[in-house]
Parts: sequence; C-alpha cells; structure tokens
Amino acid sequence: MLNLKNAKRAILVMGVISVAIALLHTFIDQSYVGAMIGISSASVFYYLHRNPMMLMAKSWAEFGELADNSRDQKFVWGFLAYHAIMLAAILYIWLV
Repeated sequence: MLNLKNAKRAILVMGVISVAIALLHTFIDQSYVGAMIGISSASVFYYLHRNPMMLMAKSWAEFGELADNSRDQKFVWGFLAYHAIMLAAILYIWLV
C-alpha cells in the first residue's frame, strides 16, 4: 500500500537516479538527449517531492485538482536556474 512516507521515499530514490543520469550523460557519456532527460526529470521529481499527495491520487480528477492547487509549479514549467543548467550542460557537451 502506498502511503505518504513510501511515496516520499520513492520520489527521493527516483530524484537521485535522475540526477545521476544527468551527471552521467553530461560529463561521462556526453549525450544531449540523456542529459536533457536527466535534468528535466530531476526538476519534476523535486516538484513531486514538494507535492507528494499527487502520487496518492485515486482518480484523474483528484490528480488534476491536486495539480491545480499545488505549490512550486515553476519546477514543471521551467525557471531561470533550470534553463541555465540546461544551457550549461549543452555548452559543456558541445565544447568539450
């Protein structure tokens, strides 16, 4: 059964995995697509970490209501640091 504590643990594990994917594909494999996926998913998992009740929604209607009333929606739609990290990763892969 998924409760709030297990939901937060799952989000934390997936967030760490996405950061690892971003670092791996930026600095070691140097893959544009892998780096973008890792960085984007890390931002989304941080958003879910701030709103863990979204994982426990029992219907799409409840999920939509939770999404509308959630905090920190900028982590899904992008914010200045997100775009700066994306640009830095692309430039690092391109120039190195």
